[in-house]
Order: sequence, then structure tokens, then C-alpha cells
Amino acid sequence: MTRILLPRSFCLFCLFCLLRAVPVTAAGVVQDTILQETVVLLNARLASADPVHTERLFADVAARTSRSPQQIRDHLLARLEAFRDLANTDPAAWQAILDLRVETMSQRQTNRLLDKLTLLSRRVLRSDNDYLAGTGIRWAANEAHVPENEGSTFARRLVAHAVIDTTTEWVPPALGLVVSGWTDPYEFSLEPLYAFFATAEEAYVREAVRDVQRFIVPRAVRRLAKSRGVLYAVRDRDVTTLIDPEAELRLTVLGLRFGGTNADLLPCMDISARLSTISSGTVTWQTTIAYCSQSHGSATTNELDAFYEEVADIIYQRVDGHFETR
Repeated sequence: MTRILLPRSFCLFCLFCLLRAVPVTAAGVVQDTILQETVVLLNARLASADPVHTERLFADVAARTSRSPQQIRDHLLARLEAFRDLANTDPAAWQAILDLRVETMSQRQTNRLLDKLTLLSRRVLRSDNDYLAGTGIRWAANEAHVPENEGSTFARRLVAHAVIDTTTEWVPPALGLVVSGWTDPYEFSLEPLYAFFATAEEAYVREAVRDVQRFIVPRAVRRLAKSRGVLYAVRDRDVTTLIDPEAELRLTVLGLRFGGTNADLLPCMDISARLSTISSGTVTWQTTIAYCSQSHGSATTNELDAFYEEVADIIYQRVDGHFETR
């Protein structure tokens, strides 16, 4: 990765203006885990003597929140744009930020410093290059005509101010969820089906793997109702005028196949899961699962029920994991 030098040979990473209004509940519970993980890591690293690299920071936040580094940049950029009018929309919160300044800094200097940090934060978040925090803070302080030590103190206070109480457990906002399913047409051979089901009846084995989603969807619905991010989960066929779900989970079976050996055929399934908002149809999350059973092969069973239970468990884990980290 190439490191780009900003004017005066300073490299910059400044998320500080993102921290003007970290969204929390009245009980102090984190509502934006990506932003809070960024703040927590940044606060700890600014307190050390080691240089703070943005590339490494984004990668670590991505690992903690099950996102990609680019998704982290995009999310933080959206937060930055959302907070740009805070001085007008929430004067009290804006004043609290200004009050973090060093006593010798004027309010005008602080406003100017925040403007410089905001400008350069936007530049950093739109780039995939690596920047350094310390030199960036000094560059912004110079541009704002603020002593470097006062600018650095203000920046560290701003980051520390954004680290909220994480001893209170965060609970994801629960959504009403409708679950639908579909099986894409796929080619399969009858021979492994005959072997797995221990029968030569073609009609039986074809029916056993026809419209596979009908075996997966109800099992997934039962599990998803236990997720903290799900207010309720229903099949699309069970939606009535009394139910107004906010999101749809679309499960698409891409194929059913068998691995393992002739002595122990292991069922495998490829399936995609896509979450979208019902009001707009916007896709908010999706994943693809390729799963093979290791314990429910033809050596121990001639039915797929136990395998379908395993697949439903994997779907639950993926979806619940998304709700817990969004």
C-alpha cells in the first residue's frame, strides 16, 4: 500500500469530527458499534508511543465488526456527512465539544481546527492509502494556527470523550422479519440419491430433493425468533394484515450435492441469504453459505432431516451475527 503525503509532508488520519455525536441510548448503550470500536481502538493507540496507522486501524475494526476495511471507511464517511451540521441541529452537543478545548484556545480557534480535521478526515476516508494520526493532528493544528501541543491535547480529549460506558450490554434493535425461500434449478445425478436414501425408487428420491427451500425455511424461522435482533419471524405465506414486518430474509438454495466417500456420502448445500428492507427493497446484507455435513452421512442415516437442521443452524448463526454487529 502506498503512503500518500499531504502538504508539508504530513500524513493524516482524523476521525475526531465523527465523534461529535456518538449515538447512544438514554442508558448509555452503544448504537453504532463500528464507530465505537473505532473510537476505542483509536483512544488506546493515541495513548501509546507507537505511530497510529489508519490502514491497520481500519483492518482491526473490520475484524472486530465482521466487515471489510472498505465497509468501515464507507460507514465512517456516512457518519461524518451526517454530523456536518451538528452545530445547527444540536447546539448543546456542539458546545460540549468546544468545551473540550485547552483553556488557552479560543472558541474561534477550536472551530477552525475542527473544520481542518473535518476536511482532512473526508480525504482520508475516501482514500485507501495509509496515513498517520500524529503527524496529521500537527498538520491540522498548524493550518488552524493552533499550537501543536494544544491541538494534540484537544484531539485526544475529543477521542476520549467519545468512548462511552461499555459496561452496559448493547442490544440490537429488533426487527419484524418475514422469511421467504426459493430453490434455483440445478442439475443432480440420481445415483448418489439412490445410494444415500438406500432406495431405487426414482419418484421418492426426486420428491425428497424437490423445492429444498420448503425444508429449510420453517426450520430457519423457528431459530431466528430467538435472535436478539428479531422481534418476530414468520414465513411469507403466514403474513397477514395484522403483521407488518420491516425486513425480508430471502433464502435461495443454489444446489444440493454430495461429498464424502461411497461408504459415507455427506450431503452438502450451497445457499444464499439476502436481507432487505420491505419499504424500499434496499438490500442491507447478504451472504453465501457452502456447507457439508460431517456427522449425518449415509453411514449413519438415510434421511436429510438432521442435515437440514444443521443448515438452519448455520443460517441462524450468520443472520444473528449480522444483527449483533450492524
